[in-house]
Amino acid sequence: MGHQSSEMPEGAAQGQGACGKHDLLVTIDGPAGAGKSTLALRLARYGGWRYIDSGAMYRAAALLAREQGISWTDEAALTCLCTHLVFAFCMTEGQPVIHVNGRDVTHMLRAQSIGEGASRLGTLQGVREVLVRKQRELGPDGGIVMEGRDIGTVVFPDADVKFYLDAQPEARGQRRWHELQRRGEPIPLAEVIAELRQRDHDDRTRAVSPLRIPAGASYIDTSNLSIDEVFALMVDKIKPFSISFHTPDPCQGTRCLKPT
Repeated sequence: MGHQSSEMPEGAAQGQGACGKHDLLVTIDGPAGAGKSTLALRLARYGGWRYIDSGAMYRAAALLAREQGISWTDEAALTCLCTHLVFAFCMTEGQPVIHVNGRDVTHMLRAQSIGEGASRLGTLQGVREVLVRKQRELGPDGGIVMEGRDIGTVVFPDADVKFYLDAQPEARGQRRWHELQRRGEPIPLAEVIAELRQRDHDDRTRAVSPLRIPAGASYIDTSNLSIDEVFALMVDKIKPFSISFHTPDPCQGTRCLKPT
């Protein structure tokens, strides 16, 4: 599929309240493998904003649940666990880092099994309610790029600028497959694509916060676009909402977003 970018009829595209504002709140939603994390991080660096991966919160909860022997289907216990989690998002030497209850769990969250656990937790209403509240606590002052699957629809429906990134399952599967290969996880490409299709179905049909295009979001099909091309489209959409970007963050040292 060729490059596709279009405006939905409501919201940020009509200039709701953010013009001339430096500390924008930007949301990026979309299915797995559409490029959300790569582009959210790059956009945050470019604008001098903080980057929040909402999915990392679900993965962290799944990780700690497994460590504590809590079943990923035990909604009551998981909700209680999430209530007591304290998240802090940092940039260390240009790379995103997440601390949970003071512990760096960044490199433990990308395992395939933890992703599966996060998907299960995402279907539980009690868990989502707690984590959505914690996500909202991170964003009232703006200056944030947050990515996920329900950020522009549920967490911040009134965000200054909203994006929805999409791509064909085959394109997303190739990207995910290459990522797994780099991490030494030799999973067949066909299996990766099949898992993505199943996850798409689960995300779009779940009863709680299903994946959908936010009202007012800019829709971008990334199937046949490079990262640079998608990034340029996103910057063009953001420029009218900000007099100028912050001085680009050199990403040196450690910058932490307050814990929640």
